[in-house]
Amino acid sequence: MRQIVAVLLGGLLGWGVAVADEAPISGTIKAIDVAAQTVTLETTARGKTREVIVDVKPGSRIVRFTRASEPGKAGFVEQAATLTDLKPGWVVSVTARHDGGREVAEVVKVVLER
Repeated sequence: MRQIVAVLLGGLLGWGVAVADEAPISGTIKAIDVAAQTVTLETTARGKTREVIVDVKPGSRIVRFTRASEPGKAGFVEQAATLTDLKPGWVVSVTARHDGGREVAEVVKVVLER
């Protein structure tokens, strides 16, 4: 019985780590390398700042949010963007997956344009 509980508890803890590991990466864009198709972010977590290089593949989506321009519509509208649209200093949130020790962007959302 103890072994079953240990296996279940270990599985649940392992699942929690996997979910936490896939959390979005938020940070300020430090550099964009169009040739290498990467974005370098400066992120801060638990009081520590680090740089994260994110690969942007052809299937990755990059989006910005603009005010709705249609009469009678309020709020913001998602607008497609490209790697060349991004600028250093902008704050982004990246949903990424791990691939061979690298972060590969699925979605890059521009949170704040500075």
